[in-house]
Amino acid sequence: MIERYTIKNNVKALKKITNSDDIKSFDSQYNAAPTKLLPIISVKSSNEISYTYWGSSPDYAKNKSLANRLININISSFSKSNMLYNLLITERCLIPCDGFYFWKKVAKKDKVPYYFKYEMSEIMFCAGVKEKYEDFDGNVFNYFSFITKKSSNEWKEYTENAPLMIDKENVRSWLDIKKRFDEIIELMYSPSISDFSFYTVSPYISDLNNNDKNLVLPQQSSNQHGNYSLFN
Repeated sequence: MIERYTIKNNVKALKKITNSDDIKSFDSQYNAAPTKLLPIISVKSSNEISYTYWGSSPDYAKNKSLANRLININISSFSKSNMLYNLLITERCLIPCDGFYFWKKVAKKDKVPYYFKYEMSEIMFCAGVKEKYEDFDGNVFNYFSFITKKSSNEWKEYTENAPLMIDKENVRSWLDIKKRFDEIIELMYSPSISDFSFYTVSPYISDLNNNDKNLVLPQQSSNQHGNYSLFN
């Protein structure tokens, strides 16, 4: 499951890959987390960045935990639900990233955060869908979810579900509103763990309000149980 990721302000790379000069600058995110407003590229606004809540707005999520379904959607679900099928056709999006955080279980109650830095290019695009939610009071917000797939053996140690990506050569095809369902499905693929460098990082990543660039720096193990020292 994707719970945290990073995306640095790399407008030059985004413009190059999307062939659009309308991409505007945004704040780098070293701890992109659910309920935050984050940059995506929507199939309906394919030449610009739009800022959308991941999974939910913070007001809606207040005092309640988010359902996994709002954060990640397994690719198998799209062929089983008419609603999700239509979302993939009409509301799919690209989620620009350059790394992920996953927690590795090292003991019965202990997990260690790892940062996975993408090494194949400056930026990668993950597959996602955008949805609209309206509460009983008439408040409306848009949110996005990652499209994921059950992890292969190489990822299982770190996550049960891995992200699905869109190759940069297929970005324009993904954003083509005329694509059929079977064509869209074929554009998504699971990245290899060898596409990333990865290492342990500080447990400060658990703080949703921490967006320090030092979060992506390696941290060494402090004991045999896998507990890690914090930043000074």
